[in-house]
Amino acid sequence: MVRLKDVAAAAGVSVTTVSRVLNGTADAVGIAAETQDRIRSIARSLNYRPNREARNLRLGRRPQALLFLSLYEGRTHGQEGFLSHPFYGEMMHGIQAEVSDAGYYLAYVAVSSTNVREIRELVHNTVSGVITWGTLPDDLTGILKEAKLPVAAIEPYTLGDGAFQEIYVENDQAVFQAVEHLHECGYRHIAMADMRLSGDRQNPVFEERVEAFQHYTGRHEGLKTWVEVYEKSTGVSDIYAGELIGQRICAEIRGRTGVVAVNDMVAMGVMNAAEKTGVEVPGTLGIVGIDDIEWARFLHRPLTTVSIPKRQLAKEAVEYLCRRLDQGKRPGQVVRVPVELVVRDTTLACP
Repeated sequence: MVRLKDVAAAAGVSVTTVSRVLNGTADAVGIAAETQDRIRSIARSLNYRPNREARNLRLGRRPQALLFLSLYEGRTHGQEGFLSHPFYGEMMHGIQAEVSDAGYYLAYVAVSSTNVREIRELVHNTVSGVITWGTLPDDLTGILKEAKLPVAAIEPYTLGDGAFQEIYVENDQAVFQAVEHLHECGYRHIAMADMRLSGDRQNPVFEERVEAFQHYTGRHEGLKTWVEVYEKSTGVSDIYAGELIGQRICAEIRGRTGVVAVNDMVAMGVMNAAEKTGVEVPGTLGIVGIDDIEWARFLHRPLTTVSIPKRQLAKEAVEYLCRRLDQGKRPGQVVRVPVELVVRDTTLACP
């Protein structure tokens, strides 16, 4: 990053002179117009960007803005929006409420390959802290570290070096609760309904859930388990993907079968498949989702699911930023947010 002293060295003047020219006070101390023009020209050629955040902090002022960066649109090539997804929409509502309660306002940017320069400008000059959601690419990680702002990263899956606060869901706990519930309720065949984008690396959240499923299902003798995978193309809804997975599962049922879906919307698709193929839920097919989105409890058959506390994810992120802004630099930690099984009507009553 180009600094004031780099501009001063190139112009052959003092840092103070450069500072006065670039902050608009040069005329007051009699710096010649020719010198001012030369300094501004050199600053432009070096791509100098003033760090207004640092200047505000030196002067005891701080912009009351936090930035939320969504990586979701980049993964779906912009065809699916973060805010339109029911889980992320609920979480974003919680972030907005927490930010407002803390006395800040929230800016939102969907990260793409075309707006990295604009994001760099925002984090260097406009905001006091950053919340991210999704796997962080190297270039964005570098920009955020360079800006030296506090960053709360929700499910980044790439760091672990203490640079940012990392916040994750207890996915192992979620899958354990789902599998144990289905087993206790008498389901002796259990499938994981796994969805991923075609030709893409698996969603690391879903990958973690699948790995937990494969680990925990070995705890019970006589329990038959498998993972049913569907690779969906961009733009295909989670519900439709779940319906296609459900059709496969329903076609292979050989006894009371349970399904753990990687999220609630996939679980809803499995429910649709069961209804269309005449498979009884929950008598023959028990279904457990993960997320507990608002839709889950208002279905014609309310969905048993593992509830992820979306407001708690928001609270963890905003509270960390506020602590950093109030108390100064401290290493980031890895935080795991616990989950809770919510039993409704898509699984049998346990003995």
